Amino acid sequence: MASRSEDDLCCPVCQEVFRDPVILSCGHSFCKDCLRKWWSERTTHECPVCKRSPGNDPLVNLALKNLCESFLQERDQRALKALCSLHSQKLKLFCLDHQQPVCLICRDSEKHTKHRFRPIDEAAQQHRKRLQETLESLKKKLKVCAERQVKFDKTVKHIKVEARHTETRIKEKFKKFRQFLAEEEEARLAALREEEEQKSGMMTEKMEALSRHIAALSDAVRATEEELRAEDV
Repeated sequence: MASRSEDDLCCPVCQEVFRDPVILSCGHSFCKDCLRKWWSERTTHECPVCKRSPGNDPLVNLALKNLCESFLQERDQRALKALCSLHSQKLKLFCLDHQQPVCLICRDSEKHTKHRFRPIDEAAQQHRKRLQETLESLKKKLKVCAERQVKFDKTVKHIKVEARHTETRIKEKFKKFRQFLAEEEEARLAALREEEEQKSGMMTEKMEALSRHIAALSDAVRATEEELRAEDV
């Protein structure tokens, strides 16, 4: 059965890949020879698909032509790869010892003496099965890694949230601490100023009393001196 891509490149008339494709005004494309043969067997020129009259001569579909030529080249290259590079025979067996596909001539060659072989389809099926098992294992590991990644992402987000909360609490505590220190500083400075005023007041009173005492002594000294200077001392 043709692949989906090959179906898209097949002519609706011959069911083969387009050869010299032409396109009608209705939008359908056909092989140039297929369309000529179709029209030669009928009295009217109509589209083989929609049965509408094209209204003009078919035009060469260059884009589709290039696409089909590229597809045919790739298909031919794939067909060549399916042949033995040594004997140009179809690769029907798979050498289990060399782990490579071989043809019937290779099997009987000295290079593969006493080697084990399997039909290539069977070997491909086994290899496909192993690949499927490997794929399932990788998918499971990928799922586990994805789940871990989700957990890690949540953990990282949680760490960031906790860090922000802790930062906020630290700032609040230090704000309160700074406020307490500021209040304590102001209270101590106020107490210091009050103590200074009290001590300064006491010293002022003492200095005033001393000044009065000095003044009294000075008056006594002057009076005594005057008495000494008197004739009738």
